[in-house]
Amino acid sequence: MSEENETVEDNTSVEDNTVEDGLPDNITLEDLLNIDDEQFPEFKAEDSHKGMKPLGHWMQHMPEDVRKHLANIRGDYTRKTQEIAEIRKSLEDKEAEMYRKNEHIMKGPLAEKLASINTEEQYDLFDPEGMKAEISRQAGLMLKQMLEPAQKELEVQQRKLQLDNFKTQNPELLDPTYRTPVLELLAQRPELKLEDAFYIVKAKIGSQNVDAEKARLAEAKAVRRDTAFKSSVGSRASVAAAPKFKNAVEAYNWHKSNGMK
Repeated sequence: MSEENETVEDNTSVEDNTVEDGLPDNITLEDLLNIDDEQFPEFKAEDSHKGMKPLGHWMQHMPEDVRKHLANIRGDYTRKTQEIAEIRKSLEDKEAEMYRKNEHIMKGPLAEKLASINTEEQYDLFDPEGMKAEISRQAGLMLKQMLEPAQKELEVQQRKLQLDNFKTQNPELLDPTYRTPVLELLAQRPELKLEDAFYIVKAKIGSQNVDAEKARLAEAKAVRRDTAFKSSVGSRASVAAAPKFKNAVEAYNWHKSNGMK
């Protein structure tokens, strides 16, 4: 048995004798999140451990039961992510349905009819048909005034849904690399929509990245060219620095001592 395996087994035996049994047999993700950091100080929330050996290394040496616990935790995590994905999909479907209903209220036949009411038109109130037309016009105007606050609220909700969907589809927007210049651009040009500002910043950052890569390649090429030039000059200088020899034996011995054939 290797020294490392002996160390693992020794540590395991010590832990079995000293650690209180405060965890369930089949640990879940919630159990892992709720571990008492007083009992296990490595689990303090503010800690971010570095410098350890890779997990793959310990997977080969840790006891089988520990690997099974990790497998259970991974399975529990997978199930929870699937549940979250299903909940998110359900919410997105509900938001899409609400969006369609809002669209119908804001741009449907009733909204179009109310928008077409002529507020300046006058009817002959002494004519029966004119009286009906005026009553219909007044009723339409009253309904329009009643619906305007609701329509404005729906417009706000609809815009919020659009922004939420846009942020979901473009998670880079939450990255300070994009978020900060987007906010600055919106402050400079308030007529822009968030989407337009994001695409402008994204194109600018992409262009900057391309320019930076070109500059890096050019610099690397210049370094290689400079290195090759110095090597070539050094070789020529070495050859030019060879002394004059009196005979072939002296020349042979000099070249041999300088690592040349």
